[in-house]
Amino acid sequence: MAERAIPASRPPLPSPPAMEAPATTPADAAEARGAALPNLIVIGAQKCGTSVLHYYLGLHPEVSMSSPKELNYFIAERNHPRGLDWYARHFDPAARCRGESSPNYTAYPQHLGVPERMAAIVPDARLIYMVRDPIERIAAHWVHNYAKRREKGDLRTTLLHPNTSYVTRSRYHLQLTRFLGHYDDERILVLDQSDLRDERMPTLRRVFEFAGVDAGFEHPKFEQERHSTSRKKRATRLGMRVQRLSRTNFGRRVPRRVWLALDVALPLSKPIEKPTGVAEALGPEVLEVLHEDADRLRAQTGRDFAHWSV
Repeated sequence: MAERAIPASRPPLPSPPAMEAPATTPADAAEARGAALPNLIVIGAQKCGTSVLHYYLGLHPEVSMSSPKELNYFIAERNHPRGLDWYARHFDPAARCRGESSPNYTAYPQHLGVPERMAAIVPDARLIYMVRDPIERIAAHWVHNYAKRREKGDLRTTLLHPNTSYVTRSRYHLQLTRFLGHYDDERILVLDQSDLRDERMPTLRRVFEFAGVDAGFEHPKFEQERHSTSRKKRATRLGMRVQRLSRTNFGRRVPRRVWLALDVALPLSKPIEKPTGVAEALGPEVLEVLHEDADRLRAQTGRDFAHWSV
């Protein structure tokens, strides 16, 4: 059967609507949905002052820091499977600077692929990496884990256990190099914990300038000291029983104000003494590894870190 001709008088079919160009990056896609991703990330190191820096940054009116502090989004075993929309919900699109602080980002090789994921999602972010004397960091890390009853035997056995990251987290140059493969030098600011402790206001001005916000901002709470390792406590056996009973009966931990009151009366916890002999427990071979890494960091940053023990 012959096809019927379309009458010449029939109007032409309308052209399909023009399609918007697809977003070129995940950050563009998030922005198109009215969301926002961070442009400042504190990548570590653990026990080097990231919590207090997160707190000070959050006091700045142009800065919005995530709550909770540690989102761990770029870690495959942690929160990366939650998706980009989950991540973006933690940031205020109206803020000039949006940030989060996850020290686990510099725990290679325990967590792999972090810089690669980060660079794919937020390639223009600025990164802050806090460091301290590697031996002092290991001691503070041990106190942190001891408070949570994570020790694996004596001090040497715990520090060198293959399932721990005491040594690798103190190899700052090793960790930093992983990010320098994806971010230019000028996008990474390396700070010593002592900078924030001993020269707080000049250091905060430097941080604010790096973040692109008013560097002259000051706040009375910048005088506060927070998260001191010397104040860490370990729950007693009675304290552990109280915690277990609380979770069983109420589904959550004892409220802090209740715990503090009970701790005075019973007590439920006891102070933790900072370990001595960390360097001896590590041994000369590990100390040499830490010393070589520290020297590479000195060359990379142009800082002498003269007060460090390695």
